[in-house]
Amino acid sequence: MLNEEIPWAIETSKEGERWRFFGKAWTRRGEPLIVHGAPRFLRYRCLEGEHEWSPPLERAGDEPMTLIDLDAGTRRDLWPEEQHAGLPVLLPGGEEGRLLRFDRSPEGDRWTWALEFRGLRRSE
Repeated sequence: MLNEEIPWAIETSKEGERWRFFGKAWTRRGEPLIVHGAPRFLRYRCLEGEHEWSPPLERAGDEPMTLIDLDAGTRRDLWPEEQHAGLPVLLPGGEEGRLLRFDRSPEGDRWTWALEFRGLRRSE
């Protein structure tokens, strides 16, 4: 199915040893995931079938968002831009929405962003 969503579990760690569940997110095939407020380390695994956890991905910047390429196994810390609109965003506490927009002042000291949240009952 073309619009099939893939479930992912995300865990985070401050030191890369003790892991805590951060949330569950769904992406379309090949789609990256944005994580807001991720600590120094994160890892993920696909919840379809039997999959291992990814290697720990370490923070490389001080930006508030992290873009995870789930296929390539990479992490990039960033301020979202126009090309990120429509991507799934996982918030601390496990809520997930889709990025509608992210606007940041030229000085970088103010920003406004909007997410769209949708509901779907899943039978698991």
